[in-house]
Amino acid sequence: MIVGISQPTVFPWLGYFHMIKNSDVFVLLDNVKFEKHSWHMRNMIRQKSNEKEPTAWIKIPTIVKKSETKIENILIDNSQKWRESHMKAFQLNYGKNYKKIDFLQPIYERVWTNLCEFNIKSIIECCNYLKISTKIIRASELLVSGKKSRLVLDICKKVNADKYIAALGSKAYLEKDLELFKNEKIDVKFNEYIHPTYNQEGDSFIPNLSILDLIFNEQEKSCKYI
Repeated sequence: MIVGISQPTVFPWLGYFHMIKNSDVFVLLDNVKFEKHSWHMRNMIRQKSNEKEPTAWIKIPTIVKKSETKIENILIDNSQKWRESHMKAFQLNYGKNYKKIDFLQPIYERVWTNLCEFNIKSIIECCNYLKISTKIIRASELLVSGKKSRLVLDICKKVNADKYIAALGSKAYLEKDLELFKNEKIDVKFNEYIHPTYNQEGDSFIPNLSILDLIFNEQEKSCKYI
C-alpha cells in the first residue's frame, strides 16, 4: 500500500498531483497548524498583462482567531469579494480558456465558510479532471496523534502503508527520523518531481504555478503532464 500525505492547499502545483497519482491512498493533512500567508490560502497563476510581474496571487482571505488553529478549522473572510477577484483574474489572464473548465463555475458559485472544505473540493475536482482515481481521505478522520514524523508514521500505520511518498517540504524533519519508519517496515520516498514544460503564454516558461495554469493552457491534454 502506497500512501502520499500532504496538507490541503489552494489549487496546488503539478507535483502535488503527481504525488496523488502515484499513491494508492492520499491523506490530506488537515489536522496540523494553519500558517498565515502560506499555500494554505493562496497560490500563483501566470499574469499575461504585465511581463515585469509575470505572476499574480490568487488569495482566499481568512479569519484566524487563535495562532494554533488547525487547517480544518480555518474560516474564510467572506466580507471580501475573493471569489469575484479570482474569476476576474482567470478572465484577464486566460481569456475564454477558463470558461471551458466545467468544474470551476460550480465551485465559485458556492458560498464557502471553511477554507479546508474549499481546498479539498477543488483538489478532488482537479483530480477528476486529470483522470486521477486515487482514494483521498482526511487525516482528521483517522484518529491519529503526534507531531511531524510521529504523526506521519501514525497515519501510515492506520492505512497499512508499506511505502510513503513524502513531499520535499517534509524532508527537513523526516530525514532524522527515517529509522522510525524502517522499524515499521515502511519505505520512505521523497516526491522528486521533474517539472515539465507545457504551452504557456509569455516570453519564457514559468514552472511551479498552480495546477490551474496547466489546466487553462492544456485543457483535456493536461493529464499527460502529471
